[in-house]
This record gives sequence, structure tokens and C-alpha cells, in this order.
Amino acid sequence: MRAPESHLPPVRPFPELQARENILIRHPGYPTQDLLLIFPRVDSEALVPDHHDYGVHHGTVLVACQITAGNAFTNSYLSLDKEGQQRVQTPLHGVLTEHEYYFIVEGYPLYPIVPSFQDWEFPHHRIPEWWHPLHHNPNVTMACGVTNSSYAVEEAHLVPEEERAWYSDNEMEFYGWGPLRDIDNKTNRLPLRSDIRTVFDNRWFVIVPKVFTTGSSIQQPPEYVTHIMVGEAWELWPTHHNTVVQSLHRCSREYLFARFAWTILFQVRMFVIGGRHRHVIRRVTTADEEREYKVQYCSGEELEEAYGILESCEGSDTDMEEE
Repeated sequence: MRAPESHLPPVRPFPELQARENILIRHPGYPTQDLLLIFPRVDSEALVPDHHDYGVHHGTVLVACQITAGNAFTNSYLSLDKEGQQRVQTPLHGVLTEHEYYFIVEGYPLYPIVPSFQDWEFPHHRIPEWWHPLHHNPNVTMACGVTNSSYAVEEAHLVPEEERAWYSDNEMEFYGWGPLRDIDNKTNRLPLRSDIRTVFDNRWFVIVPKVFTTGSSIQQPPEYVTHIMVGEAWELWPTHHNTVVQSLHRCSREYLFARFAWTILFQVRMFVIGGRHRHVIRRVTTADEEREYKVQYCSGEELEEAYGILESCEGSDTDMEEE
């Protein structure tokens, strides 16, 4: 009788993603060393897999920036220059490949930034149209929505469990399904293998819509796929980037959008606490317990105190274009 054979673990992929230069997004109202957002080069030109001029999906970057500027969906764009004269011409579902871009909000060179997810107001009925509603999927299973594995599967929340107060304040139960439309309703949940759920909750990837091209054919509408957000996810990138996500509920679009904002606004924190005065949009509670969103001008010290240790600061209301 032959002895059983042993085999080595799979060979780890080369960390190609980490070796690439990131794409930088800057705010035109602040010094160039103040980075608004950073994106790894995870997409290939025109989203064709065998093309190796890497960048990042234009639409994903644009909506991320628009969220940081308080849902500036109708009057903003990316530019190659600080003045906004060299507007990006890349199609929405094309790939940005330059080293840096400026995010421009027309008429507001010092537009305010949302400093945290808790300060962000969900844009009811204003999500960009290309974030298309999901189709009904009759083959929904409890297998992992990314790997299709049936073992070690857990249910991840799209709007995270710890954001129950935000969920309630923003009336997200409107998009729920079933008799109880709280944060645990099935529309806000997605089966993921435990390791994939861990990196999802660590903000390593998001789920966004993209249109893919194969030769001259275009697949419509967009498909909801994984998008790697950090270079630390280099081991995931070869197999789990641009993966079509299964088992999404057809009414999950709004929860996916909120999850995207939750991931993006965590990254904005480094811009917020960078030590400089900032114009920010903050959620405040009025004397009669109403919720309002106000533009405030906070010093670097106030912002560090507020968002470095998750407390609140007293910023003075000001015009968005004040120096």
C-alpha cells in the first residue's frame, strides 16, 4: 500500500498591486500635499483583462469624491489641473491612468468635506442613475456571494451593525424587506465566507456597478462587482477584483451605496485630521432635537479632537469660500 502524498500550500502571488504607483485625488482649495483620497491601480485600460496599463474605474472614483463633498452629484467632475480647465474626458466606465487628479465642484473652490460617515446624509432619491437597480436573481443561495463557497459562510451586513443609529436617523428602513425593516433585514445582508467577510468589514473592498466591454460588445446594465480599495489586498486582487457578486437582494442598491460611503469616508479621515483648518459638513442636533447638516470651519486642533478620538468639535459656521 502506498503512503499518502503530501503537497505544499499554493504559491503566493507576486505582490504586483503594491508595486504600482497609487492614483492621488486632490482638493483644489488646499495645498497639494493634502491628499483627499488614494486609489490603487486595480483596473486595466478599458477593463480588458489582457491590457496591462493599470488605473482605476472612473465612475467609482467620481462617486467617491462626490460623496466626500456632501453628495455633489450634479455639479462636479475630475480635472487634470487645479483650476478645473482640463476636465477628464475618460468615459464614466473607462479607466483613469494619470498619477493625480483634482476633484472640482463648480463654483466652490473651497467646497466642504464630510468628515465621517456619521456626518453623512443619505441621498434619498438622488443616487446617480448609473448605480442601476439590481435585477431579480432567482438563484439566490446561501453560498458566499464572492467565492461561491458553501463552507464557513457568515451573513455580512451591508450597512454595518455598529451603524444602527445612523441607519435609524437616515430612515434606511424605507429600503428594507419583510415585517421588520431594521438593520438586520435580509435586504441589508449578504452571505460571505468568513475570511472574505473579515476583509469586507476591514474596508478592503466595496461592491460597485461597472460596465464591461468584450471587443466591441457592451453588456448593459452595469454588473455589481467587487472593487479592491487598498494595496494591502494584493493577495485578493488577482482572483477577487471585478468579481460579479452573487446572492444580492434585488432591493439592496441603497444599502450597497451606503456601504460604499462608509468605506470611502473612513479614508477621508486622514485629510480631515491633517492639522489644517477645514470646511466640513457636520451633523448637528438643534434645541428641539431636529437633525441638521451645517457647513462649519474647524481648526486642525478641533478636527483632531473631534475625529481623532471620535468626539465632537464646535466649529463656527462660515461661508464655503472663506480662506
